[in-house]
Amino acid sequence: MPDRRSVLLLLATTAVFAVALEAAFRLLEPRLGVDRARLQALREHVRSGGAIALHEPRPHVLYARPPGVAGVNSLGFNDDDFRLTKTPGTLRIACLGSSTTEGGNPEGHEGSYPRQLQRILEERTGGKVEALNFGMAGWTTAEEMVNYFLVVQDYAPDVVVIHEAVNDVDPRRWPGFRTDYSHYRKPWTEVRYSLPYRLLVRFSDIFAVSQLKTAAFDLQSIVTRPPRGPLRDAGGHLPPETALAFRRNVVTIAEHVRGHGGRVVLATVPYDPQGGEAVYREGIDEHNRILRELAAAQGFVLADVDARGRALAGGTHRFFLDLVHMTPEGNRFKAQVVADAITDAGIAPQRTR
Repeated sequence: MPDRRSVLLLLATTAVFAVALEAAFRLLEPRLGVDRARLQALREHVRSGGAIALHEPRPHVLYARPPGVAGVNSLGFNDDDFRLTKTPGTLRIACLGSSTTEGGNPEGHEGSYPRQLQRILEERTGGKVEALNFGMAGWTTAEEMVNYFLVVQDYAPDVVVIHEAVNDVDPRRWPGFRTDYSHYRKPWTEVRYSLPYRLLVRFSDIFAVSQLKTAAFDLQSIVTRPPRGPLRDAGGHLPPETALAFRRNVVTIAEHVRGHGGRVVLATVPYDPQGGEAVYREGIDEHNRILRELAAAQGFVLADVDARGRALAGGTHRFFLDLVHMTPEGNRFKAQVVADAITDAGIAPQRTR
């Protein structure tokens, strides 16, 4: 049997070797292409017991923002608190969508298109306007539809703007397509990490890096199923039948709004024609075509932000931060197009001068 001194020597040697290996690995991380931001995100996720910065699980819409965070209202949206009862004489507009509606800025919402839409319409009409921002980054029309029926309709909006085209592309790419997107979405399951796991992730880059490919620690990996097979993206084409769910979700919201005396504005989504993968550009184009067809066939108001942007002198390239997210200037352009559609339809007539 080894004596106590031998055991201590073995343990000390092992510890020194582990420390040396860890130090060598950290020196090589730049060459190995280790993503320090993702590493830090994993550590924060494990340290906080499975929480995700600026989001929390919700039972029916997967997630929302946690109330109490700067700029987030009591419902979990990136806006001021909404009064349930509308002030008489106020035009109330509910803006539905994802990050292109929310504004992409968790610390503030002044640059979002709903806030700028409110300002533009108040300037044009001389009346009081409320543009309620119900956008949530990452939501598809499925979550937007559920949120409309559970939350938005209680605020009795006069106008509902539906501005979505990009996030429904991914469910259409995932193999095993289902119209309820259950092949793509999964519930947010909170994980309890053991003490040894937490310590290894915290102190060992080698171990933490080994977990980056398997651990669900960012928002989309937590609520999205890994694809069971190759994604549909050959040539940027998507099976046409997979667009039926997008159409159904939009129509379901729009018909309910109209059936309760409201007006519907379908706003197409502009994008940077040089950005992103071809499959996303193709998908956005198809969804925008569906919005145009629905507006023409069913009499919904169309705010064709995409077409107006393409016709703009010099295009809208300067407005984009990436494929679809826009600068405050770009969001103002978007707000102007939506405001034009609302005033042209006589929903908010411009004051005479």
